[in-house]
Amino acid sequence: MDEDTEYLKLPIEDQCVHKLWKARVHGYEAALKLFGQWEEKSPEWNKYTFLMKKIVIDSNAVAQEKGLETVLCFVENSAQASKTVGDVVSGLIAKCLGAPKAKTKDMAIQIALMYVEIEKYEIVQEEILKGIATSKNPKVVAACIATLTQALREFGPKVINIKLVLKQVPVLLEDRDKNVREEGKKLVVELYRWIGQALKPQLSALKPIQVTELEAEFEKLGNEKPQQTRFLRSQQDLKAKMEARMTEGNDANEEEVDGAEAIPDIDPYELLEPVDILSQLPKDFYDKCEAKKWQERKEAVDAVEQLVANPKLQTGDYGDLVRALKKIIAKDSNVMVIAVAGKCMTGLANGLKKKFSPYALACIPTILEKFKEKKQNVVTAMREAIDAIYPSTTIEAIQEDVLAGLENKNPSVKAETAAFLGRCFSKCNATVLNKKLLKAYCPALIKTLNESDPGVRDSSAEALGTAMKVVGEKVIMPFLPDLEAMKMAKIKECCEKAVVCGKSSGPAKPKAAVVANDVKETTAKPAEAAQKKPGAVIKKPTPAASGSGPPKKTAGKPLAKKPAGAGAKVEEKLEKELSPEEVEEKAAAILPPEVITGITDANWKTRLGAMESLMQTIQTLDRVDIPTQVLVRTLCKKPGLKDNNFQVTKLKLEAVKYLAEKSDFSKRSAEYVINDVVDKLSDAKNGSITTEALTAIAEATALDFVANQVTDFAMGQKNPKVQAEALIWLSNAIKEFGFVVQPKPIIETAKKGISATNPAVRTAAITLVGTLFLYMGPPLRTFFDGEKPALLQQLNTEFDKYSGQTPPAPTRGAAPKKQAEGEEEESQEVEEVNVVDLIPRTDISGSITETIITELNDKNWKVRNEALQKVTTILNDAKFITPQLGELPTALSARMSDSNTNLVQQALTIGQALAVAMGPNCRQHVRILLPGFLQALSVNKPTVRATAITCLNTWVEQCNGMKEFFEGEVIADALKAGNPFVKADLLTWLAEKLPNVNAKVLNKDDLTACVPHLLAAIEDRTADVRKAAQDATLGFMIHLGYESMSRHASKLKPASKSIVQAHLDKVRPNLPTKPVAAAAPPPAQAAAKAKVVVPQSSKEIPKEDEDSGKAPAGKVLRAPSKSKIGGTAASAAAAPGAKSSRKKDDDVDTSPLLPLNNLKTQRVNDEVKLRVLKWNFAVPRDEFVDQLKEQMNVAGVNKSLMTNMFHMDFKFHLKAIEALNEDLNSNLESQKANLDLVLKWMTLRFFDTNPSVLLKGLEYLQSVFSMLAQEGYHMLDSEASSFIPYLITKVGDPKDAVKNSVHGIFKTLWRIYPASKLFPYAMEGIKTKNARQRTECLEELGSLIEEFGIAVCQPSPSVALKEVAKQIADRDNAVRSAALNCIVHAYCQEGEKVYKLIGQLSEKDMSLLEERIKRSAKNRPPPGAGPVKTAQTPTPNPAPTSPDNRSGVPLRSARPASAYYASDNKNTRAEVAERPQVRPISGVFALELEQTVQKAAGLRGNIDSSIHIDLVQVNFDDILNEAVPMPRYKRAAIGTSHTVDQLGKTNSSDPTLDINISQIAHPSLNVSLNAVQYVENVINKSADESWLETRVDQILIGCTMQLRLLYQSQDRSLKDVIQGYKALLRLLMALFVQSNLAQRGSRDVLRDLAHLSLHVMLDSRLETADDADQVVRALNVLVLKMVEKSDHTAMTSALLRLLHDAVGSDNSNSKYIELVMKCLWRIVRNLSDWINTINISTILVDLHTFLKTYPSSVWKDRQSDTPIRTIKTIIHTLVRLQGDAILSNLGTIDNLKDSELEPYLQKLLKSGVSKEKDAANKLPPSDQLSSVPEKKDGSSKVRRLSKSTQETLTAIFRKIGSKELSQEGLAQLYEFKQRYPDADIEPFLSRSSDFFKNYIERGLKFMEEKKRKELADGLLTPDNNNPVEGSPVQQSSGSESGVNPDAYRERLKKLRALAGLETSHVASSNSSSTMNQFGYSSSSSSITVTQTRTVSTISADFENVPLVPNVTSSSSATSGIEDYRRRLEMLKSGGHLS
Repeated sequence: MDEDTEYLKLPIEDQCVHKLWKARVHGYEAALKLFGQWEEKSPEWNKYTFLMKKIVIDSNAVAQEKGLETVLCFVENSAQASKTVGDVVSGLIAKCLGAPKAKTKDMAIQIALMYVEIEKYEIVQEEILKGIATSKNPKVVAACIATLTQALREFGPKVINIKLVLKQVPVLLEDRDKNVREEGKKLVVELYRWIGQALKPQLSALKPIQVTELEAEFEKLGNEKPQQTRFLRSQQDLKAKMEARMTEGNDANEEEVDGAEAIPDIDPYELLEPVDILSQLPKDFYDKCEAKKWQERKEAVDAVEQLVANPKLQTGDYGDLVRALKKIIAKDSNVMVIAVAGKCMTGLANGLKKKFSPYALACIPTILEKFKEKKQNVVTAMREAIDAIYPSTTIEAIQEDVLAGLENKNPSVKAETAAFLGRCFSKCNATVLNKKLLKAYCPALIKTLNESDPGVRDSSAEALGTAMKVVGEKVIMPFLPDLEAMKMAKIKECCEKAVVCGKSSGPAKPKAAVVANDVKETTAKPAEAAQKKPGAVIKKPTPAASGSGPPKKTAGKPLAKKPAGAGAKVEEKLEKELSPEEVEEKAAAILPPEVITGITDANWKTRLGAMESLMQTIQTLDRVDIPTQVLVRTLCKKPGLKDNNFQVTKLKLEAVKYLAEKSDFSKRSAEYVINDVVDKLSDAKNGSITTEALTAIAEATALDFVANQVTDFAMGQKNPKVQAEALIWLSNAIKEFGFVVQPKPIIETAKKGISATNPAVRTAAITLVGTLFLYMGPPLRTFFDGEKPALLQQLNTEFDKYSGQTPPAPTRGAAPKKQAEGEEEESQEVEEVNVVDLIPRTDISGSITETIITELNDKNWKVRNEALQKVTTILNDAKFITPQLGELPTALSARMSDSNTNLVQQALTIGQALAVAMGPNCRQHVRILLPGFLQALSVNKPTVRATAITCLNTWVEQCNGMKEFFEGEVIADALKAGNPFVKADLLTWLAEKLPNVNAKVLNKDDLTACVPHLLAAIEDRTADVRKAAQDATLGFMIHLGYESMSRHASKLKPASKSIVQAHLDKVRPNLPTKPVAAAAPPPAQAAAKAKVVVPQSSKEIPKEDEDSGKAPAGKVLRAPSKSKIGGTAASAAAAPGAKSSRKKDDDVDTSPLLPLNNLKTQRVNDEVKLRVLKWNFAVPRDEFVDQLKEQMNVAGVNKSLMTNMFHMDFKFHLKAIEALNEDLNSNLESQKANLDLVLKWMTLRFFDTNPSVLLKGLEYLQSVFSMLAQEGYHMLDSEASSFIPYLITKVGDPKDAVKNSVHGIFKTLWRIYPASKLFPYAMEGIKTKNARQRTECLEELGSLIEEFGIAVCQPSPSVALKEVAKQIADRDNAVRSAALNCIVHAYCQEGEKVYKLIGQLSEKDMSLLEERIKRSAKNRPPPGAGPVKTAQTPTPNPAPTSPDNRSGVPLRSARPASAYYASDNKNTRAEVAERPQVRPISGVFALELEQTVQKAAGLRGNIDSSIHIDLVQVNFDDILNEAVPMPRYKRAAIGTSHTVDQLGKTNSSDPTLDINISQIAHPSLNVSLNAVQYVENVINKSADESWLETRVDQILIGCTMQLRLLYQSQDRSLKDVIQGYKALLRLLMALFVQSNLAQRGSRDVLRDLAHLSLHVMLDSRLETADDADQVVRALNVLVLKMVEKSDHTAMTSALLRLLHDAVGSDNSNSKYIELVMKCLWRIVRNLSDWINTINISTILVDLHTFLKTYPSSVWKDRQSDTPIRTIKTIIHTLVRLQGDAILSNLGTIDNLKDSELEPYLQKLLKSGVSKEKDAANKLPPSDQLSSVPEKKDGSSKVRRLSKSTQETLTAIFRKIGSKELSQEGLAQLYEFKQRYPDADIEPFLSRSSDFFKNYIERGLKFMEEKKRKELADGLLTPDNNNPVEGSPVQQSSGSESGVNPDAYRERLKKLRALAGLETSHVASSNSSSTMNQFGYSSSSSSITVTQTRTVSTISADFENVPLVPNVTSSSSATSGIEDYRRRLEMLKSGGHLS
């Protein structure tokens, strides 16, 4: 017994799986109790989830029965139940549904139904159907059917997929088991209950007896209407409604359930399986269609007729089949064949339904034309065919074809067309059959109503009667004017008989549900309108809509709509025209006789008195008593308004104005007076009262009427004053009344005006056109395309004034007509004028002939190409076309899948042109062309795919949306069958477009059809497809919802499901937040509002409670609807009466406005790596706004704040700014973390037109930047680049408040962003066309220069000031003045040096500048007298406490080592004044210092170079300002230095090195020298370390900056300067002797270093220094080391750019240019050795740039052409070394033809330069000087000498022949041979005797041996790496002392060893090379310096490089042996070089 109860001690979950059934029963019972207690999401459920399947398959019947109760409780209460559905239901089917116990079976069914209730109905149905199909047990099958039947009965067809069930019906009814058949029959009966007659086509395959039995069961059901009795968890609100209705007992209204409860109409077509008939067509079908025998043709169409009998056809390309049938219908002569073809067409249309639309429009004209046949069988077939085709198209699309049919001459065609139109009307509703279509169809039908043929009349009457039934009599009557009573009676009779399928217009139902639907429809209209392009539709405002607020509510019944436009004209009652006798009689009744006679009296005073009396009389009359027409005609009696006395005229005009305002002034009255009033517009004295009178008349009647009268009369006058004033009045009137005129006549008037000869008329007409542009937008330009260019320019200027502006609200309007007493004014419906409809269009259908269509389908691609070109020509000629294209769309779509990709591209281009040419009318062709566009995406060429995407974008833009793109599952088919290119590009395109499309427009079924393919693409093996699918998921989820897509994901395989579901969960948070809806109004108000359709301006918002504006920062903000900047994707704001779809608690976002996180770094990295769009645009596009939204979502920005930020209304923007401002003080750290997002959003606001937002935003920015400056914040470069350029655009704002705010922000920006980086942004601002902006930017530049000196100028003071100086010549006076002031600021800093910096100015500009400088001199101190603020001055700030500093100890504020952040702090300014003046460091080098400091602070890895977040860890102010003792710069052995200990600790992570590198450029020389020595020691000790290589650029930049400081320094002693030079040169030499380090120098860094080094060599101050020669020689060696050791490509490119800049600079020293060229010559000499390591492409780009800027023609006027010859020498050498292969390196050069590089290369290649041996132009080594290069054939390669060279050689031979000068001549000849080794001197020797020849040969040989001896003796110690021959060096004598020369030799040996140089020559006792204190050998390879400090040459071997063409030396070389001897003697005598 104890064993039986032992299980009680086990946990319950263990009991449930115990081997004893009693234990399991006990466990089940215990679990059942627990399951009723736990919450739905309790973690306890997890213990039992895996047990559910085991429970349902329990082997013990008792335990199983109890277990099923437990499982049912689990499924009902647990959130984990959805995970068990598959296993449990399969277990139920296997073990429970066939169980013998009825309770077990019922419990299993209840569990299955409970799974259905918890939304897992798809899996349940799938498992049940699987059980029916696979189970062999009839009991199980019958039970499965019974379960399915019960699920259908309770949940209905919305939940249970009937289509899947129907497939099983025939099998079940044929089963051999009786129970299965009975259950199957019950299932069929249940299906019939729900879908009715739609089921019967599915039963056609059953036996007749079965059908009979089923029909008997169907009849028993009667008319019972089924209802859903059990609801899903998501349908609980529907369940509550049903229960409430049952409680109220409102059975009478059960039929009128709302849309959510309505039973879906099942289309039998949807239940059918499609049949593929294309593959079943006879192979010879098309041949037989063309056969001559009608029997064969009939046989062909008969075969098709049998195939199309299938009720549902599979989607495919039916184009060829349709064309064949259409051709038979149109051209076949046999009526039997035609009739069968018509039936085939009917079958195709019925079988394809909507998918027949691509072919519909092409077939309808042919069928209508065929109605002329008299054979009734043909007419019947055509009638059936066209009726079958119509559902696949629209009433609007067939408009042109139908109207053409009504115009046909054949009465049969007219009658059948009208009858067809009537049938079409019967299938429409009032929404589809709108006024626009009625306006088009009614006149044509009225015309046919008057035809003589009775059939035509009857058909027309039926069509009009049907239309009247559909839209209502009131709507259609305005379009049926002046009809005879008999015809109207006929139409009304037809109206009564008409049967319509669509909704007819009738009185609105009073139910609340209907009201709610009306509200939805009302709110949907603005949303759809938002999809339209701005300016495309003009809404004519009415008095009710003209105010700023919403329309007034009606107290009683809802307001009725009143038709506008044509309807208004019909209802208007024209006043009867009175006869002259009646006028006199009525005038006499109210006016005294003296007034009547006085008005026409000849005396003006009498007329004046009569007018005064008349005014007094009419002012006493009531409105209804004033006979307006009588008085107006009395006033117009001669002289009328043409009175020659202006006082009388004025009174008459005032009388007219009074009558218009105070009486019932009709158009009849206006006709008598308008012309005379217009004539008085030219009256100078009465002009104002004239315009007021016209305005009053327009307000009393209609502006459209008055405008036409005024313009017609005025433009017919000869007086230009009248014309101009009339146009001006009309322009102003449109602004006052709104756009309530017909635009076409106004445009015609304006076109006449702008072509007038009088300038005043032209100006007025242009003003009028500008006003029209304000309302009509860019489409208006189309009407003026044909004008002259000058006029077009004026018009464009006028258009630019109004670009981006919104039309003003109307202030005037027609007087409202009162209804019955006690009723309010009527609100009129807005009439829309589509501007696109006004554009004249050409019908090109006649030009698209059958020949062209045939050619488009030709097999020869050339013929197809010619056809496409013909189509292109037709489109270009027509420009704007009608949508009638015939068969062109079908043929063109076929070409988009052409095998020739060029034709595909051309077809796509034509497709794009078609969309632009047709405008919005192109939407009817989308279904035809879209498959072609998508097919083009499969082409392998990216250009073709890009064209296809562009084409798609154009069509979307022209269609104003994507509604037509999601019809017919075209996109779904493309995703299903497309290759990876199609999927990737199409999904990427959808990802971009779908989020911006109104969700109410798209067809959800088509979208849903795409989802399975989208989810499959998420796992596609192609990366691009996966990425595109992931991006597109959000767009689909926005339209379909997360739940819908999750349901599709649940159908995937388990492995795929987990991946896809994870992605969906990831995307879900990015769904846009719905705005918080306003509180719902009371039901009565909602009902009233639902029936009032009055459009509101986008600026109108419902008023909020006053308390809402006082909400604190943490309170919930109002969340309006989503908006985009451009308005193209903005959805309408939530309707006041719309219900919120979320709970109130869900609307509240209580999170902080801006979160505190570290995501900014990730955003910066994403932008740097181009993962996101760079924030750079002229006008913000949708993709930038979307990106910003996404970034804010990811960052966790408060949802309510985001909703306000991106709302369409500016008032919500103000709320967002206020909220941020309030949050600033309390959450500054959060604003820091999200500053980039806030700044980007503010840039969007800069493009808004509302000044309130702009001013408020600038005020907020000022506060933010001020607080950030106090905190020591440093703005990132990414933040600056995304904000400052847009801030610059507002600096020229015409509003002073805006301008001053922007200037204030600039002043604050100096404190948080380097002034040197701010300067280039301001420089960009002076390039704009806006003169105000240029002025303000120049003022800002001046302020920067005044504040920080000219060092702030970037990229260099010279470049910047030259650009500023150009502005002196500006036309605008303010710009000139600002430019002058800016340069004056620079002059105050630098003095006369400024003239050199600004370069050449014109005499006028220079005189202006000099005058301004003289004037400013009176009020300023002399240059340099006062302290200069520098951009390097640090600002001490209080150390803020970091949020990460948990200990509470405040950290030091962040400061870069260069400390070039300026501040406005007064203490800082005082501190600056006390410091010695130093020149500021250039910004580009400061940036590098900033980077080194960051690295020193530990910022490594992928952190952006501008991030300073972690710099608070180090106090760089203390490091930079640390007192450093002056080092002794006597060279000590390494190892004795105090830095040795430090060196031992140096490693890649040690910040000390970076700190010292950053201090190399320190303004303090002491700090700099210490840093230089430290870095030099590190290089000597750790040169091979890779971490040191990464710092080479930083070291070189620091050295360059310090060299510049020393070079430009004016206040330092020369001794200090020399000392600094020596230290820097030692460091640089130590670096450049290490090849691994030298190779790491980048081009721009080497360029700056070389530029400065050469300038220092030429520094005139060094002439007076004792040891200046050593500095120059050291620089000489340094430059050579740079040339030889650096990266050869970088160094060559750097030198070429230096030469380029030097040649173009007016201030360049000729000696500097010569030095640069000699460096290049050195490179030329080594090119043969370097050719494999040089990037030829880079070098060619620089050569191209040089030749482009300085072509050969430029050098004719220059004194020296050596630079161009040097460049050509480089090119010559490259060609010689590379040969033809050099041409392959030209691909990187853009605009290659802009320079002469390529022609010169070709010329050299043709001349055979590339065939020469490498040795031809190469200098021989010293031991082979006498050898002569040879050709391949052994002959010597000689050089042809130029004339000057021949003269030189002649002079040398003369010297040799002279006795006194013989030795000198031999020396010169030897030098000549060295310089020109390939020169041929044989012609000179041939004229001499043998003795003379031998003498010369002996002398040359003696010279060569002497040279070798000198080398052997050590007199010349060539550099080991670069041997130089015969370089003369003049050695200046040094100071003498008693030092032993051996000590210097020993020192030289050590230093050479330290530098890595060979020491073999040094060991020689006769060595003369010395080692100076720079650590290098003073060899002959150094730059020589003469006694007068003039640098003459770098090395003699440079002179040996042959220049092209024929470069000669400027001076002959002289021997330097004596200099070497003197130098040796000096060393021996104890001289030294210190």
